[in-house]
Amino acid sequence: MKHIMGDPNRIKRILTLLQQIWEHQTDVRFNQLISNLQSLYSQENNSYGRREVYTKNFIDLEKTSYLDFFYLEDDKWEEFLTSYWLNIENEIMLRREKIDEDRIDEVIGLFMEAGIDNGQITNPFKENLKAFFVQESRWLTVEAIVNLVRNFSQNERTELFAKVKHFI
Repeated sequence: MKHIMGDPNRIKRILTLLQQIWEHQTDVRFNQLISNLQSLYSQENNSYGRREVYTKNFIDLEKTSYLDFFYLEDDKWEEFLTSYWLNIENEIMLRREKIDEDRIDEVIGLFMEAGIDNGQITNPFKENLKAFFVQESRWLTVEAIVNLVRNFSQNERTELFAKVKHFI
């Protein structure tokens, strides 16, 4: 019987999904990311891949478990990763929706409290500030970003203003 290979395009799709997920969680090591994803998959799929074993510790037996994903089909893993990534994107979109003119104006007011001249608050600067919020809202809520700026010193606000001014 001839063995039928899987869709070779699945490789790029799965790696792209893993890249997107990992870029969203940059503080996680790669194998930690894979382990976390496998654990979540197992939890959501009736403990798929969970293997229980006993290890001998001197005279006692200790029960432990591990995950074995050797037989998981790529299409099921891709479906899981796609769903996981869509949940991340939905969360990001919900956070972005909270980036409104009031939030932008509040941060601009905080910059002005730090001594930034009102003449430097141009429309291109406001667009850069929105883009900054969009990027940072991948990791923090909009409220958290505003609170951080609120708690910054005048020097830190001035430094942030300079970064946002040249933000691309």
